[in-house]
Amino acid sequence: MSQGTIPPPGSYADDGAYQDTAYADDLYQDDLYPEYEEDGYVESHAKRRSIDVWMAQPSTYFPRFKRRSIALFFLRLPAFVPWFFVMRGWLSLNEKNSLTFVEADILGSGGELCFLIAVSITPLITLTGARWFAPLRRWYGIFFALIGISDSTTAAIVSNFNGGVFGRLAGHTFLVAGLLIILVAFPLLVTANTPAQRRMGTWWKKLQKMTYVIWALIILHLALLDGFRPFDGPQGDGDPVFHQRFYQIMAISLPLVLLRLPPVKRWVIEKRQAGEQWKVWTAIAPMAALYLIAFGFILNEEYQTGMQVLTMHPPGN
Repeated sequence: MSQGTIPPPGSYADDGAYQDTAYADDLYQDDLYPEYEEDGYVESHAKRRSIDVWMAQPSTYFPRFKRRSIALFFLRLPAFVPWFFVMRGWLSLNEKNSLTFVEADILGSGGELCFLIAVSITPLITLTGARWFAPLRRWYGIFFALIGISDSTTAAIVSNFNGGVFGRLAGHTFLVAGLLIILVAFPLLVTANTPAQRRMGTWWKKLQKMTYVIWALIILHLALLDGFRPFDGPQGDGDPVFHQRFYQIMAISLPLVLLRLPPVKRWVIEKRQAGEQWKVWTAIAPMAALYLIAFGFILNEEYQTGMQVLTMHPPGN
């Protein structure tokens, strides 16, 4: 079987990994089994997870649609929220300077949330063994790039940094880091489709490694935005740690990076297949708590700043 070709439904790839028949209508090349091929470790999927089988069945109330399709439809909707919040500011042509003061927080935090959701999918697959939600990885990755581009475009027009368009996009160190994020994300966005992946073959997987470069740049961007001032309480909501974006993304990134390490993946899968998944959840519980708390702070900021534009009550008003 040639590289980049999707096997027929219900068949086995050259490596013996099962291609799920139920999902043949919307398989993505990056969502095909095996999940851990790039690390030289293949988990057998010949026996599908019961949750995947259940999600592949027609809905009880909407038999024309599979449960998976309905669930994915609603799980994709949050990607539009940042645009929903800034839409009134766009349509009013920045009335009351509403976008000038909080646009970067809304679209910046929204893009960050999309990126973090995208990179959370693989660890969730590792933990649960279920794959019905795997298409969300591509979806939120695409919206991360699109929201980032809209953020940069809006900032180039409405932000109040000196130096014209260049100053608004790269007039400070944290802005340079943000601009680099968009430049690196653009080729990933352009190739985030099955035809491009097929044409690129193995090169597409190598290009996707740039996700880790973006991840590092986001951390750097947020660190520069906070000014490398640890435990600086007066900003944000006053919390000495979690109000700072740098600490938020570090708390979220820690378990996501750990669960990508091949030895950790093997241990998690072995315990899950042995029916000892409780040991895995017990081990990751402290990091999972930090992950959820940090996510909560980012969501809260997105809501609070979003409502300021939606109600036309920006901070400077």
